Amino acid sequence: MKEAPRATLPIVWLLFLSSVTIVAGNGDSPKPTVASPSARAAAERAKDRSSVRTLLNLSYKSGCKACLLDLALPNETHPGPWPLIVVIHGGGWIEGDKSSFASDTYKVPGNIVDFARIGFAAATINYRLSKEAAYPAALDDCRAAVRWLREHAAEYQLDPKRIGAYGNSAGGHLALLLALLEDPVDRGTGVEQSSRVQAAASDSGPIDLVADYRRGTLRTVIGGFMGGAPEGNRQALFEQASPSHYVSAKGPPLLLIYGEADPQVGVETADRFVAALSEAGRRDVTYLRVAAVDHCPHSLQRVPYVADAVTQFFLRTLGPR
Repeated sequence: MKEAPRATLPIVWLLFLSSVTIVAGNGDSPKPTVASPSARAAAERAKDRSSVRTLLNLSYKSGCKACLLDLALPNETHPGPWPLIVVIHGGGWIEGDKSSFASDTYKVPGNIVDFARIGFAAATINYRLSKEAAYPAALDDCRAAVRWLREHAAEYQLDPKRIGAYGNSAGGHLALLLALLEDPVDRGTGVEQSSRVQAAASDSGPIDLVADYRRGTLRTVIGGFMGGAPEGNRQALFEQASPSHYVSAKGPPLLLIYGEADPQVGVETADRFVAALSEAGRRDVTYLRVAAVDHCPHSLQRVPYVADAVTQFFLRTLGPR
């Protein structure tokens, strides 16, 4: 997915679904919840730390060559256990690598080093791409990574009850599924063994695979990911793989970041999803609809104020405490 020229003065629509809808107005509207003062203070202290420990190429699933992750941990002077953010790379499910988010060398927003500097543990993962295996292989691998991290929480000082997911493009789609879709393996287990996450942020992740397939721009990559067109029995599989299929009043907090000028993932799919969640009574959804901005406003277009919104979202929903 090609990076487009960056907009110079984007406009953002910021929509919070909590007890009320927040819109621009006369100043009388209720204010959205932000990270607590203690969490913000912890983050500020974390920025001053000079070192972050990074562990590379940890295998999280036996028999899977692609299933490796890199893990960044805050300096040990910051007390654990740490909340964890799982970072999932994009690339249309056909390309990409965890190394995109494994370092702050190129200042890519959402990298695990930056998350560790503000007091989170963070892991960036590889998963099987669609050329190797079609859906649900990629989702199965992401779930396996979350379970492995929970199983090794004591070893790495992770908090197994505070795990979030962030992804861009195809990775955003997988991050949303980790938050929305029940894993049959999780039934009857506690959160410590689950693959579900407690918060998820999507930077232009596809939400409605049927709509985006029919839109045409992503038809080839979605067809490859799903093993064909949304026809016959595969129609139900497309719906199962679409975050838009999972609308309910309950669920973890979501942050949705979408560019109005995105030619790949139609912003109207995010509009419909947010409206459906609101109608269902979902209480914690933050929607950044950025005008005149192309695909991935955060990670590719690097709209400056979106970075703070991502930080604030994870500080509010996960910690650090």
